[in-house]
Amino acid sequence: MFTPQSMSTRSRTSPFTPTPRPGLRSSQNRRTSALFTPNRRAPAQSHGRSQLGSRSLTTSQILDETSQHRVENYGVPLPVLITEALTLTDRNTEITVKIDPSGWAWLVGGRKLFIWRYKAGGTGRGIQCKELILPQSDLAHDAARVCVLPHYNHTQPPACVAVSPEGVVRYWSNIAYECSTAEISAELKGEETDCVVNCQPYGCLLATTTSSLVLLVPTVGQNAIVCHPLKSAQGVFAGFGRRMSSFIFGATPSQTTGAPLQAVVSGPEEEDQRPFYVLSGTFLQKWNLSDTQTERLSFQVDVDRLYREALAKQLWGQDSVQLPQLKTWLLDMQTTSFGVMILGAGINIESSDTVHFSVMSLTTSSDIPPTSLDHFTNLDHVERYSESDEERILGYQLLVPCSGNNSAYVYNKKTIFMVQSDGEGSATDRMELQGVHDSYLGAGSTDGKALFFSNTHGLFCVSALNHVDNSILEESGHEIFSQNDGSILGTNLPQVAELSQSEDKSSRLKAAFLSSISGNMQQAQAILTDLLPADTGSDETRGSEVDQLVVGLSRDVIDDYPASDPRWAKNLRHGEITGGTSSLIIIQQLKDKEKAHSYLIAFLKKLHIWERLTIVPEHGNYMSTTSLLCEHAEKLTAAIALRQLHSDYHTDIIDECIAHVFKIRRESMSTLPVGLTPQDVFYRQVSKIEDIIEALVELESDSLDREQSPHKRVTLITAVNAVIEGMLTSALQYRQSKVETYISPTMIGLQQEYIPWTSTSGARGLRTLLLKQINITMSGAVSEIKDDDTRMVIFQQLLVLSDIILDGYSNQLESLRRSDGREDVYILLDQKYQQERTNLISPFVEYEEYERAMSLAEKYYDFESLILVCEKTNNDERLQRYVDQFSEQGFSNFLFDWYMKHGRRGRLLSQPVGDSRELGQFLESENNKYLSWLHDINNDNFTQAHVTLLDLAKVETTFLSKKKTLLSLSKLTALASDNKSPDMQERLHDINDELDLILHQEQLPLDAVQNLGMNVANMNVMTPQEIAELYVSDMNVVATEYDFKMALDLLSYIDDPEVDKNELRLHIWSRAVLRDSWESNTTSDPLDTNKDTIFFKTVDLAYTQGEDLNECLPSVEELLESKELGDLRHNPNFQFLIKAGYEHLQSVM
Repeated sequence: MFTPQSMSTRSRTSPFTPTPRPGLRSSQNRRTSALFTPNRRAPAQSHGRSQLGSRSLTTSQILDETSQHRVENYGVPLPVLITEALTLTDRNTEITVKIDPSGWAWLVGGRKLFIWRYKAGGTGRGIQCKELILPQSDLAHDAARVCVLPHYNHTQPPACVAVSPEGVVRYWSNIAYECSTAEISAELKGEETDCVVNCQPYGCLLATTTSSLVLLVPTVGQNAIVCHPLKSAQGVFAGFGRRMSSFIFGATPSQTTGAPLQAVVSGPEEEDQRPFYVLSGTFLQKWNLSDTQTERLSFQVDVDRLYREALAKQLWGQDSVQLPQLKTWLLDMQTTSFGVMILGAGINIESSDTVHFSVMSLTTSSDIPPTSLDHFTNLDHVERYSESDEERILGYQLLVPCSGNNSAYVYNKKTIFMVQSDGEGSATDRMELQGVHDSYLGAGSTDGKALFFSNTHGLFCVSALNHVDNSILEESGHEIFSQNDGSILGTNLPQVAELSQSEDKSSRLKAAFLSSISGNMQQAQAILTDLLPADTGSDETRGSEVDQLVVGLSRDVIDDYPASDPRWAKNLRHGEITGGTSSLIIIQQLKDKEKAHSYLIAFLKKLHIWERLTIVPEHGNYMSTTSLLCEHAEKLTAAIALRQLHSDYHTDIIDECIAHVFKIRRESMSTLPVGLTPQDVFYRQVSKIEDIIEALVELESDSLDREQSPHKRVTLITAVNAVIEGMLTSALQYRQSKVETYISPTMIGLQQEYIPWTSTSGARGLRTLLLKQINITMSGAVSEIKDDDTRMVIFQQLLVLSDIILDGYSNQLESLRRSDGREDVYILLDQKYQQERTNLISPFVEYEEYERAMSLAEKYYDFESLILVCEKTNNDERLQRYVDQFSEQGFSNFLFDWYMKHGRRGRLLSQPVGDSRELGQFLESENNKYLSWLHDINNDNFTQAHVTLLDLAKVETTFLSKKKTLLSLSKLTALASDNKSPDMQERLHDINDELDLILHQEQLPLDAVQNLGMNVANMNVMTPQEIAELYVSDMNVVATEYDFKMALDLLSYIDDPEVDKNELRLHIWSRAVLRDSWESNTTSDPLDTNKDTIFFKTVDLAYTQGEDLNECLPSVEELLESKELGDLRHNPNFQFLIKAGYEHLQSVM
């Protein structure tokens, strides 16, 4: 049906280049506050002193606030590994932290490197925190020597480069696989590494303390990295620009080789190149990296000279040449939107011992070296100079969180100064940590916010308090368009007036939205007051008109027509265009819609419509209105990702699929509006963007049925996977990062089942299609893999698709868990989820893709897969880590139960000492109790082992030999315990009685046992009554007086109060009587006749063994009345012989 194109890679594209996000603008107001400094004189209007040390990051959002700045928690809660590193690391071990704008941060302590995601969402596979090991070094490691490289697809784990102080480079292409690394030497020739800076897509920049530069270039998709020392160009025109600038502006001295390095920072990526700046000695250098894998030194300027001139003039009103004792230091540097900002310090030794601090800005956008400072600001903070304290005094660093303004933060281990660099002086806020052992471990920025990390408070944000304008645009979180930009929501008063007067409520809501966009909040509020009167308290839990109107407006925004496209304007009626986009380029149209939708969310919240939203019908069920609004935004994100893939890689495939979408929708291509292409129509209707996935899978299946070439089949499948993955991972990333944005306060107590659009069921549902695509990949691609690179691509695609499916199940189950009355639905779905989870993860285990299997199993709690992989790889260390990591989820019990089911009892009982308590609890259950005594012996708890064995012996009724063994072991452990308590002695007595009873059973005649149908070597456990009965029954054909005496002895072992021992004794003697014939007397002496009978032989044996015949024998009357004797009891001869025998017994007793 279609022929896939192989994926091409543009030279400037890197899989680790993060997508920048627009920052927020900080306040320009300059006020002085001593809120955070207890020792500073308080201003006239004080807000109180900060008490950061007494607050927890997880219990309070805003930590403190002044009239100028706010201090608040930032990001997700710290992972357990990070909190343990902060609390358990030896105090002498230096801990440093780096915070990256991409949402990743890392902590270094000793040789341990912890990388975690501090922003919500943004990564699939559950890699929220990873521990790695740094290269061996005799010097202390530092977070500045580590660089995390985010994947271009933010749902994938990043790569990481770490360099030891000596220059050993270790590279992880994917931090999820900690054992897969590349390691080389940077060949620094004795120089010490200072820092590693991200310069993607060209690599990472390694700088030494003596200003040598090395470019580290990872190989995309492989565990390989190369080093390239940077040197300035040496060609014919090398340095031509610098020579010309020297001719124009005067000679500039050359940088001294080996000068101490102050800072290296990379600038924003430009077309086909990326600049970076080096502050070394007294010089500032600008370099450029380009696509041609070459580097160029653009200029070099003596910035220290500029600083000395500005400092001398502003503080002492003199020229710097008149102050020979003026000593200056350049401390740190950061980039801004127009160049760089530098932190400096200076002291006039002749005047005083006061050290002054300054921030200065230079424009570096062109390759012409700057000749003056753009801005120069002295801080109102000074220090008293002491040579012995110089390292602390000069230990301040600079942070510029938002490149679009002049706000900056100057900080050291204990103090932060929030300053405004505007050239007019500086009034600063100051924040100091109060704890003795608390210090700032690192700083960074993201989205225009200044972030700091301390060992007590974790990650927190310090931001300027901006004046909030009424315009919705400023609250949407997107960059605000300039006044001349008409590409989005261009509104005009006649249009708004016309819509506001319409009878259609949807048009009036649209009018209110457009009014808010233009900044006319009063008009917007007036329209809404008339359109949506205050809530009357009616039950709106099943959806309301407000929900329908809002969802309709949201759908209009994402499905809007391009306002300025004449082709669309010709085919539409007046009023059908919202004005969400006026671009003629499809990708820009989609991005404009994305911004417009964010404005809509801000509009709903600001005008208090948000809290009135409940539920609406969707996907054949009811769902939260706010969740549906999030779904619309997700589809916009997916559409943007699809269009980028369409333009870059898969033009033919997606073109044909778009044509097939019209067939699925039963729309004829011939009916398209005049002049419009299928792409125009398809990308306009974003609300149905998921139809492309059905088209992809259908056309792929048709093509595979005809295609015979294995290579083309694999290429086709990987191309389809790439398109689906790109769309859906973008949508999931948005969903995960915007969880807080779409929370509905109305629905907190009215939880609805949430079925993400990426997880719908049914023949055309995305969950069904994704499962089908995975099956196609397994059957059509995995079996055809010929090389490792293809294998890696295919299994990574399978991983992402499986993650999407399981994430959908997880979200749906979580919503059902919180829903009342849906327990049956939850149970059925959970069973299906567990089955699908096994089906999706098991192929990774089967093909030994263990890291991928475990990443999914960790995220979705598939404990069986985790155990199976650990057992296959003999990785006990990892298994033990899972025991600790998933302790609250019951991993230990699952592991123990797994060992029992698979007959791995040896593994079960060899668990580490740390699991002893959990194992003991597990073995206490009735099903596992027969192993608990071994665990007790292993823990030297012989008394408990004795009790357990005795309990097991008491309930053993099947095998006599097993019961004997249990009793013997119980007795042995009792003796080993050295327990001499009365209870122990009593139990030992009971054990001896039980062993004697077993001996009686073992001495049963062989014929009697065989006649009963029992195996002598494998007898069942019998009661004393049963043993006695077998001794005296007809089955014991050759019974003797000893057998009957044995039966009488067994009466002492009967402790059942319901058993009548006298009756049983009479039964035994009666059976003894019946063993002989009593009807005739062959001798004249009855005693001679009696002595040959079993009855009187048994009496004689009992008397001989010392038994009391008065208690042992029944009376003659009882015997003659025994019904068991039948008619024999009335026989005169029998009566004669019995009475004669009893008379003789009386005479001898």
